[in-house]
Amino acid sequence: MVSLTNDQYEMLHYYYTLLNTIEEGFDYVIESFTNLELTEGDSLFKDILSAFYHIDSSHLTLYALLEEETGMIEEMQKFDQVILTLDREAAIFTTIEQHHDFVKNQLFPAFLAWKEMVQAKLQPYIVH
Repeated sequence: MVSLTNDQYEMLHYYYTLLNTIEEGFDYVIESFTNLELTEGDSLFKDILSAFYHIDSSHLTLYALLEEETGMIEEMQKFDQVILTLDREAAIFTTIEQHHDFVKNQLFPAFLAWKEMVQAKLQPYIVH
């Protein structure tokens, strides 16, 4: 296991927490599809997409930090599959119902599966 400085630990912790926050955002967005009292779903979905950019842009730094942890790097690289899932929506989106179905049944499950694998690999670094 790589020895981390305090700043490196904080970065990994922030990354780990960001993944949980995105999951909570998805929960809200999906609930907003049927609960009209939740009016920030569209805005929050845009924030999720922005967070995806931040995840992706942080990976080069994390790969350098964790270069000895090839298993973790391989899991992080699978984020590309989440992005490819997102890219499919642009090709199929024609109605709001299709968008809701896509987010609920394709994008969120793809993100969640990736998140759980990455967090399992990060767990030893976060809880030390």
